[in-house]
Amino acid sequence: MLTEDKIIGIYCIIDDILKGIGHREDERRKVSDSEIITTALVSALYFGGHLDNARGFMKNDKNGSADA
Repeated sequence: MLTEDKIIGIYCIIDDILKGIGHREDERRKVSDSEIITTALVSALYFGGHLDNARGFMKNDKNGSADA
């Protein structure tokens, strides 16, 4: 079962890896690279690769309206 804690854990690991390799974000970005990679990974692991479904889940979960 996918929970908010799992998503946060995945995000933290990815963010730490990117910081560890000295990754720099584009100044014009609206979403961090860690968030993009996390969404793609969650999509692959829990939504059969359906990126829109993962994005919708994560967006709704952030507002507390999705069933986690």
